[in-house]
Amino acid sequence: LSVTYGCIVYQEQVIEICRRLAGFSLGQADMIRRAMSKKKEKEIVKERHTFIHGDPERNIPGAVANGIPEEVAGSIYDEILDFANYAFNKAHAVSYAVVAYRTAYMKYHWPREYMAALITSVLNDSAKVAEYIGECKENGIRLLPPDINESEADFTVVGDDLRFGMAAVKNVGRGFVQALTEERAENGKFRRLDEFCRRMYGRDLNRRAIESLIRAGAFDSLGCRRAQLQLLDSVLNAVASAGRKNVAGQMDFFGTVEGEEDAAIPALPIPDIPEFSRMERMSMEREMTGLYLSGHPMDAYREKARRAGAVPIGELLRDVSEAGAHRYTDGQSLLVAGIVMARRNRATRNKSMMAYVTLEDDTGSMELVVFQRALDRGGRYLQENAPLLARGRLSLREDKEPQLTAEALTPLTDPEIQRAENSRREIEAKLYVKVNSTDAAALRRIELLLEMFPGKETMVLYCPDLNKQRTAPCFIHEALVKELRERLGEENVVVK
Repeated sequence: LSVTYGCIVYQEQVIEICRRLAGFSLGQADMIRRAMSKKKEKEIVKERHTFIHGDPERNIPGAVANGIPEEVAGSIYDEILDFANYAFNKAHAVSYAVVAYRTAYMKYHWPREYMAALITSVLNDSAKVAEYIGECKENGIRLLPPDINESEADFTVVGDDLRFGMAAVKNVGRGFVQALTEERAENGKFRRLDEFCRRMYGRDLNRRAIESLIRAGAFDSLGCRRAQLQLLDSVLNAVASAGRKNVAGQMDFFGTVEGEEDAAIPALPIPDIPEFSRMERMSMEREMTGLYLSGHPMDAYREKARRAGAVPIGELLRDVSEAGAHRYTDGQSLLVAGIVMARRNRATRNKSMMAYVTLEDDTGSMELVVFQRALDRGGRYLQENAPLLARGRLSLREDKEPQLTAEALTPLTDPEIQRAENSRREIEAKLYVKVNSTDAAALRRIELLLEMFPGKETMVLYCPDLNKQRTAPCFIHEALVKELRERLGEENVVVK
């Protein structure tokens, strides 16, 4: 019996448990399976009495009538109820396992090729792109900006790095990229902006696409300053004029006869114009690609945010969007850090002020809800492009993206960081478990639970008979706490 209900893996096993132990028919048991697959917990709870005591109207004898003690039957059903939170049918689970194995294999053996394909597949989802690029950084894979002589339409592998695909740049279509790459393959790499425009003349030369590529940094490797964008029209007009003259076999604008080697064509004189600042260039990149490519405003503050205990926004969004157990839950107190991207003020019903603030780090962005009290204390820090540390409570609603209701706002400066670290220590909870060292079964069960709930939080295991304690990493989930309290007693399992 312990083997039967102690190793539940698939929904089909729940069907067999209901049939063999409680006398459900296949159809009746499948209704419980369907309720599990739809996460209809109320229906599953309602069937608990039937499982234990039966239902004469539906000809279900129940587990007790089949010789199973009521307490054991209840325990088995409760195990099924917990299992319903993350259950799959066998076909679904096996299919997921095959996909997971194949993608893990590719990611391990060809990580760069895998990430290039993965990012290309989600180009229309900037949040996913940012998340995967953040994962690339964590694994030592750099993302290089688009380059007129290196990039293809999609993301590609260049040495040990990934190169941004030109088709992912705003206003740049695949037709234009195809014409560009064909010209590059036929006549070699481009050397100057004016030479690029001349060679592309007649090949779907597109001013908006060129401007977008310049703003995204695709011409940086040619020595082209982005500030020289204001001269683009002059260059294009000169190229168009030269093109018209060449049709008549005349000398072109650059002083050569059509057909001479490109090396003989002198560069079009371009005035020396000061380049934009690094912040301006990064803003251009974000406007054109949805991402910061040559850096991120958080680069200078990432270590400070880490020391403060800030949760990466991408990690938070990924956790709450996935099915199953969650590390972050509604109402949880936590810290996030990022750059203030936008702010909207509005008046509440009681005439007080509140603000909606978009905060972004290099892994994602989320919205802060800041009420009057927090505004009075830290509203002066909510300036655009300002680095900010926010402490608050997570708000998770089915019809909304995750939000943080801010309680405290501080700039990412060293004196404030120390206070933030102290604040983090105050809000971090630990799971305290008391069990005697002689209770081998309980200790083994705790060991298995730790494997089922891995995480970065802390369980403190205390053995009163030895007056010793040890710690272990875990994920403090309500299912873990419930299981421990049922086996060890409420008084022996505390979260604080």
